[in-house]
Amino acid sequence: MEWKKQLNALEKAKEWDFAIELMENVIKQNPNDMDAYIFMNYLLMNLLVEEDYDESKQDHYIALATRYFRESYAKFSDNLEYLYYTGITAVMSEWFFGLSTEQRNDILDKAKTQNPDFPPVKFEYYWNVFEKDRNNKEALNYARITLSKNSPLKKVLSPMGAIGEYLLDMNTYMAEQMLGIKKYYPSS
Repeated sequence: MEWKKQLNALEKAKEWDFAIELMENVIKQNPNDMDAYIFMNYLLMNLLVEEDYDESKQDHYIALATRYFRESYAKFSDNLEYLYYTGITAVMSEWFFGLSTEQRNDILDKAKTQNPDFPPVKFEYYWNVFEKDRNNKEALNYARITLSKNSPLKKVLSPMGAIGEYLLDMNTYMAEQMLGIKKYYPSS
């Protein structure tokens, strides 16, 4: 998909308004493209939370974030992968989507409980197992699988643009902690 490459280049160049315009056009031309909405939702949330931007445009960006979340949720709320990516995106600042923390947690819980074999969900499960038992063989094996060339996590996340990069970087780092490649910092 050519738009994914274009979006990636615009994000790397921090050309936020051009990236938003591109995604608005992609969504207008492909209103049932779930990935387009996932990418747009993450683009807007990341912009609002993590990036420098013209503060005079903040209300506009928030309105877009709310709009595209609502549109996409109305269309794809029965898709567990959509719910996962949206829930993860909403963790950054769910109020930009017009959600409460409880609503955001419900979205993520549904995605995780109903799709436990989805590789990012499965990795999170094994990370939690590892935090309770640092010698758990299944968790350590899944960390090795995560870092392997044919990693199921990489296959799922690589085509998902910025949110995929974010999750892959985070999960790779965590897998390296599990295997002692990086220093382990317990979450508690």
